[in-house]
Amino acid sequence: MSVGGVLAKTSEEETGTGFEEFAPQYNQYIKKWLSQEYALKVEERAQLLKESSAQDSQKEEGASKVNEDELADLNRAVERLQFRLELGDYFAHFEASDLPKDLIWENGMDQPLIGDPRSKKGGVYRTFMTSFPPTLRPFGPNSNHSFRGDLYDKLGVSLIGVHPKTKALIPGLATEWALSKDGRTIFYRLDPDAAYNDGVKVKARDFQVAAYLRVSDHVLAPFAKQYYREQLAQIATYGEDVVAVSLPEPKPHGALDGSLSPAPSHFYQEYGPDYEQRYQWKVPPTTGAYYVKPEDIKKGVSITLTRAKDWWAKDKRYYQYAYNVDKVRYTVIRDENKAWELFRLGELDAFGLTRPNYWYEKSEIREVFKGYIERYCFYNQYPRIPRGLYLNLAEEVLKDLNTRQGIGFAMNWQKVIDVIYQGDYSRLQSFAQGYGKYTLSGLSASPYSIQEARQSFAKAGYVNEGGDGILIQENGKRLEVAVSYRSLDPTAVATMTILKEEAKKAGLDLILDGQENSVFFGKVVKKEHQMAFLGWGVGSISPSFYQFFYGKNAYDEKGNRKANTNNINSYSDPKMDVLCKAHRNARTQEELREVGLKIQKIIHDEAIFIPSYANEFVRIGCWRWMRWPDTEETRFCAPHYYSPLDSYLFWIDEEVKQDTLSAKRVGKAFPEVQKVIEEYRLKKITPTKQTDHE
Repeated sequence: MSVGGVLAKTSEEETGTGFEEFAPQYNQYIKKWLSQEYALKVEERAQLLKESSAQDSQKEEGASKVNEDELADLNRAVERLQFRLELGDYFAHFEASDLPKDLIWENGMDQPLIGDPRSKKGGVYRTFMTSFPPTLRPFGPNSNHSFRGDLYDKLGVSLIGVHPKTKALIPGLATEWALSKDGRTIFYRLDPDAAYNDGVKVKARDFQVAAYLRVSDHVLAPFAKQYYREQLAQIATYGEDVVAVSLPEPKPHGALDGSLSPAPSHFYQEYGPDYEQRYQWKVPPTTGAYYVKPEDIKKGVSITLTRAKDWWAKDKRYYQYAYNVDKVRYTVIRDENKAWELFRLGELDAFGLTRPNYWYEKSEIREVFKGYIERYCFYNQYPRIPRGLYLNLAEEVLKDLNTRQGIGFAMNWQKVIDVIYQGDYSRLQSFAQGYGKYTLSGLSASPYSIQEARQSFAKAGYVNEGGDGILIQENGKRLEVAVSYRSLDPTAVATMTILKEEAKKAGLDLILDGQENSVFFGKVVKKEHQMAFLGWGVGSISPSFYQFFYGKNAYDEKGNRKANTNNINSYSDPKMDVLCKAHRNARTQEELREVGLKIQKIIHDEAIFIPSYANEFVRIGCWRWMRWPDTEETRFCAPHYYSPLDSYLFWIDEEVKQDTLSAKRVGKAFPEVQKVIEEYRLKKITPTKQTDHE
């Protein structure tokens, strides 16, 4: 058995990444860091016990309870660090024969099929994006852009996945998995067929390489560095076919918490200090069904994804009826109105109709009446996107809680819902809405109230009113706050126009800062905004808080704003830090829930996020050659996808396409299709208009 920085011998191709040289150094770094943290926590515990003893002798009322809680946290931290120190090296290699003999393996093969056996392979799905991404790298600076999900997140296959209807665990790159007796280590046996879409086999060591690429000093990825150091205790290989991921503590969702994605060593042979520039426009092979040919990257114009004909998972139980189209072509169309016209002409295959003006008005067109374009409304069971205003507390004007609360009251979201969304949407009430037991019930977003807004602003010192109606402080400082948003999104523009007009009635001047997509995201991740209007992607299991609200993701050691993290509120508070760490380290679902509810209350009370609106459905229009599943298990789409288009369960029927185009040329009509799929509609529906807005 070989352990500790002694890794298996690898080919020259594999060692070119620099991983072999890096692994022993990183192992030593983690060992030193753990030792320091361990000594620090032991010292803190000793000091606490000393203070507690002194307090007990003085019989200070309530002191012992506080100390008991702190002591429990410190004991847990010490135990966690001790476990990691005893575990051994972070990157470790074992022989296949070293696998524990008493593991109980699961394979998740008892879940219902996904998709429709009637689906056909082939065709090109044509869609659009409003701006070209600033990079095609999967990690590093500027990689967290709006196209990232379409290029990587929705397509890559991890070790295991979640069934989109039952939420049960299902195989991915691993055919089976098992937990150690203490629940801290998850063993994954790789599918012998698992390969990247260039045909190279996936090996257990590729998961170590994936970590190395993100934690090395060759790349600026602070969140990834923090995650791999603090949230994973060890990544070990058992031969080439088994990878084991150890966690500092048992996690609420077991095997899912250790499910990682690999990195193709052969692609990163030139990985080094110039990674950012060298790999700027290179798309690595992935484990998903699609890849990008170099010639299909037309900068500023389009990106085309091609389905690997011999994709390793094409005949697997849960993938055989998905990823049906041969190509997915994203064309840059900056003007949504132009994109709509191209859709009407049949140059694009689908278009989002969720906004009421498209569903009720714009889609009342000849192509719909004649049945060439079909309309669908799909109710999902996905957590609601935390879309709203993110307030940057590093900005002087937003440091005062009263000012932030006043801004919340000054935002007339109900008018936005009524005017732009024709009352179809509802008010989003909190940052983590729609997670069932993990959502804090009873939270209500601040209603639009001129009186309450002005009262809050007065507490912040804005007691006078200028000639233009904007409040000012005694020193003449105007109450003005800039809000950044995507200027290429017409609804965002319309939303900001309404909010600005309504905020002025409360004495607040909203400075509109519309930016092209890539400029907007760049400004936000650099924390150069005051307020930003956006929504984060969400997971389907439980909400995430650490990356958004932990203090070290806001400021560096010198107190400067830390760029390239998701704490765009620049929010840092010791109480929240404790909770964020506790949530991240939660061992049980109940603990995850309990801590998460406390975090949600703080987000609400601190007024650092102003919720906007939410919808429980997605409406799309598509040409009739786009076909959808209709089986007992999959009605149109599985319920836990946000959008049916994200599922890749649709297909292009070339015969129907030719028939439709021929009929269109001669004016032949088909029955008009408008369907509402309500099978997955939640029983309790949030009212369109909240009583506290009336």
